[in-house]
Amino acid sequence: MVRYHWVQGLIILNAWYGKFVTDNSRKHERAKVIDVTVPLQCLVKDSKLILTEASKSGLPGFYDPCVGEEKSLKVLYQFRGVMHQVLSGDTEPLRIPKQSHRIDTDT
Repeated sequence: MVRYHWVQGLIILNAWYGKFVTDNSRKHERAKVIDVTVPLQCLVKDSKLILTEASKSGLPGFYDPCVGEEKSLKVLYQFRGVMHQVLSGDTEPLRIPKQSHRIDTDT
């Protein structure tokens, strides 16, 4: 089996941008999200992703799937073989990888 050194770096497994509906009382309300996995992976440099305090809808490959509504960016990523997940507000700065994003996969 051939192993490439970049596999140990930062890999964006799934990334979604838009309005996530988590309130059970609003089940009739559909989530309005777009898949931004590939555009986000393209922004990774030296196994780091740094996003500034600006709306993520302006990033290359992104658009606003729900104009005028509150949006978030949800990212599932792997760093050095360990799973991580983060939910970031639309205009919040974001730096990954971070130890605090690590998810426990032992359960």
